[in-house]
Amino acid sequence: MWDIETGAALATYQIEDGVTTVAISPNGMYVAAGSLDKSVRVWDMQKGTIIERLEGHEGHKDSVYSVAFSPNGRDLVSGSLDKTIKMWELGTPTRPMLPNSSQPMTGKCVRTFEGHKV
Repeated sequence: MWDIETGAALATYQIEDGVTTVAISPNGMYVAAGSLDKSVRVWDMQKGTIIERLEGHEGHKDSVYSVAFSPNGRDLVSGSLDKTIKMWELGTPTRPMLPNSSQPMTGKCVRTFEGHKV
């Protein structure tokens, strides 16, 4: 993440398998990234910590190439090469994580749209 005015690097959020898309929440508190590893990650920009990792049995089956926050900032959509678009309900940002836990909150897929094509 960079400061647009100064060009200074403010933070680095890493994904080992490559980032394909990013989005910043409407309130500027969170950044989401889609990846070649089929997951979507969401970070708290102030703390620099990951708060969501959207994947698994509800997740995409191929690389994620688009993410976008809803206007309320609590929902997210993602699009993948698996020909699906998924709507995610993010976990409550005020819900505390377990002490000494690296496990992020768990968002849930609330809807999957299948078979989109160009």
